[in-house]
Amino acid sequence: MQQHTLPRAGSLGLAASLALVAVLGPAGIDMYLASMPAMARELQTSYANVQLSLTVFLLAMGMGQLPCGPLTDMLGRRRPLLAGIAVYIAAALWAAQADQLPMLLLARLLQGLGAALTLVVVMSMVRDVADGVRAAQLFALLMTIVGLAPVLAPAVGGMVDAHYGWRAVMLALAGLGALTLLNSALFLPETLPVSKRVSPKGALRTYARIALNRAFLLPALALAASFFFLFAYIGGASLVYQHDFGLPADTFGLVFGATGVAVLLGAMASGSLVGRHGVLRLSMGGACAMLGGAVLALAAAALGLGLPGVLPGLFLALGGLGVAEATLMAIAMGSQQRALGSTAALLGAIQLTIAGMATPVAASLAQLGPLPWLLFLTAAGLLVSWLTLVSARSSPAHSASLPLH
Repeated sequence: MQQHTLPRAGSLGLAASLALVAVLGPAGIDMYLASMPAMARELQTSYANVQLSLTVFLLAMGMGQLPCGPLTDMLGRRRPLLAGIAVYIAAALWAAQADQLPMLLLARLLQGLGAALTLVVVMSMVRDVADGVRAAQLFALLMTIVGLAPVLAPAVGGMVDAHYGWRAVMLALAGLGALTLLNSALFLPETLPVSKRVSPKGALRTYARIALNRAFLLPALALAASFFFLFAYIGGASLVYQHDFGLPADTFGLVFGATGVAVLLGAMASGSLVGRHGVLRLSMGGACAMLGGAVLALAAAALGLGLPGVLPGLFLALGGLGVAEATLMAIAMGSQQRALGSTAALLGAIQLTIAGMATPVAASLAQLGPLPWLLFLTAAGLLVSWLTLVSARSSPAHSASLPLH
């Protein structure tokens, strides 16, 4: 199917269909967070060991994108997308049957690989149909819709877990995958014409060329640091909120989802403001909000203000994340004009591989209490701010507006 049959780049229908695919990864992370303490008890292992199921998912979703990028540049977007969703569904069903930790980890590894393929396709499709400010706006619209995942998934997962147990949460993920597969088969056309497809031959040279391009590498590292911050938050929130602040599983889902609203609002603000202020200025503002919010949350915890004192700072930090994520993604993807599947794959591999390292560290620090965990978030926020500043200073002045032509 040729590109002229596509919906227009800024259409809500296109963004909604792409977002339903993109939400598979975040749902696979957020929906079972409230279940982790119960999973540790049932599988007779530690909370930190159960956290490994999140780590292997993230690493598979990150590193798995590297072979997927050239594959989608060669075969197009649609067929690999449907295959990736099918793998995700099968792995979720397998995870629901796991009775030992190694089986759970293998299932989550496979599920992460399926999610990796879907993420490459989504990011490539955006750049297939748009560039410049239009691409930034579509990324922001996409992130706005995807932002519902950390709002709804923990709450839904917490309620499912409270009534039916963690295995039912995995079945719910399989059901979400089935819905996504049906929608994609019906409403997502091919976006890469045959004339623009490339051979995977020389994939390593292509990756090297992209990675050595400062216009790509610096915003990619800043985006990776933002994801590191996000997964440092995710990796410790379940234990800190439930153990230190005494929240039951279903209430944790609601509270965690409420902080997720901040990511949604940040992405919405980014889409509205990017045309006026430019992606570089917005990315710097988002990074500063992440650092400032983390500092406020750390100060509230140090003063003994409890969860009501900590949450406003985290809300501000996650709002900044919503702004930074969409803008940095647009900058990094906009640095390349060809081999966009490989560009998306390398970007995803960098951000998720680095982010995956945050979860075991955050889980270990969370076992020591809120203060070490929040100090870790503050350090991550400082790293995001520095990398975003370096990226902005290294960019040509005209990049701040990312013109359409």
